[in-house]
Amino acid sequence: MSKTTPITRSALGLSAALVLTATLAGCGERTQELRAKQPDQAPYAGGDKAAWEAQIKARNQNQNEYVRAPARP
Repeated sequence: MSKTTPITRSALGLSAALVLTATLAGCGERTQELRAKQPDQAPYAGGDKAAWEAQIKARNQNQNEYVRAPARP
C-alpha cells in the first residue's frame, strides 16, 4: 500500500473543488435574447429628412482625413 501525504490529499481536494465550482458556474447562465419594446423608427421621424441627411453628410465630411488634412506645398 502506498501512503498519501496530507499535501497530496489537500491538493487533490482543492482540484476537485475547483472542477466542481467551474462545472456549476456554467449552469447559471441566462438566455441572451434581444427584446425590442417598440418597432424602430426612422431617425428623422417628426422632422425634416433633407436637413437630417445634410447634417449626416456634414458630420461625415468632418471625419474625412482628405478634407481635414492641410494641403501639402
